Amino acid sequence: MPTASQLEKLYILTNFLTFRGFQPINIVCIDPRTNNLFILAGQNDEIEIEIQPDGELKND
Repeated sequence: MPTASQLEKLYILTNFLTFRGFQPINIVCIDPRTNNLFILAGQNDEIEIEIQPDGELKND
């Protein structure tokens, strides 16, 4: 189950991706190993985003 912080960031990002970027969102799931919320988006699955439980984006 995502945290409230993850859901807030998910809402902001999905709005930006779909409304402003016109990108499809293909997968949204929780990684059970890290509890990060994972988003796979883009025409060719080229956008990968992870949201940590505190709502911050994971930097690689």
